[in-house]
Amino acid sequence: MKTKGMIYAASAAAFWAISGISGQILLQQFSFAANWLVSARMLVSGFVLILISQGSHKGNLFAIFKNPKDALALILFGIFGMYAVQAGFFQTIAFSNASFATIIQFTGPVFIIFYEGFRQRRWPSFQTIFLLLLTFVGMLLLATHGNLHQLIVPKLAIIMGLIAALAIAIYSILPRQLISDYGSLSVVGWGMLIGGTFANLIHPFWHPTGTFTLFSVSQFLIVAIVGTALSFFCYSQSLRYISPSLAGILTAVEPLLSLVFSIIIFQMAFGWIEWVGFLMVFCSILLIQKQL
Repeated sequence: MKTKGMIYAASAAAFWAISGISGQILLQQFSFAANWLVSARMLVSGFVLILISQGSHKGNLFAIFKNPKDALALILFGIFGMYAVQAGFFQTIAFSNASFATIIQFTGPVFIIFYEGFRQRRWPSFQTIFLLLLTFVGMLLLATHGNLHQLIVPKLAIIMGLIAALAIAIYSILPRQLISDYGSLSVVGWGMLIGGTFANLIHPFWHPTGTFTLFSVSQFLIVAIVGTALSFFCYSQSLRYISPSLAGILTAVEPLLSLVFSIIIFQMAFGWIEWVGFLMVFCSILLIQKQL
């Protein structure tokens, strides 16, 4: 059973990584707008997750809206968690690439560490501070190629990536009680729909951009279904067989997979300095996650 859970968690990581690659193809090769991609993806993913949730639990689909406090928390989660993660992630891809977007989003636990320290009124341990410093230096190497006087990654990519990382922290903290009360699939499904509705105020899905071909549509389906609904379903299923900490460690291979896919598919140049920076970020965040 443990092996089954590990396969589910690793599959979720692979699906997330593939989704980022497909997103980069749509944004940079087929000229899709990031805002439209977020609007359409979130609505499709939300509907799929709600259907999966209803099929799995047969509960009252609208129970969460009967409690005004829970409904408000869900709306905040949908906008500042789900939407902000998606928008920040795809905007980062648009300004840079899927690999950098995944790596910088991976630093979300840094914001969780700061939040927990503020909430509990205590300073992080020396080990945690060292890991945070290691993360910062690693990101600096990735963004500058070791030359502190020159950014090789656009500033907007860094800003949007940090927004996505902050949103990951909100995404992780805000819905904890909601998920405990109503189930993860239902909460994330509704969060997707609410975030998607908000996204459509910015760029309605009925005003599409980009070039539509059979291939680009297939890439969109990967982004909307495989990379969101299917990946989250696999992650949720993994928690039935393994602990959240083990699942978190296994899904942490997503940045590595995204990097490998980017090198293979886009022939992305990645020198030894970038590898050092990547390993510094990857290892330090992995150790930080074990403390949460």
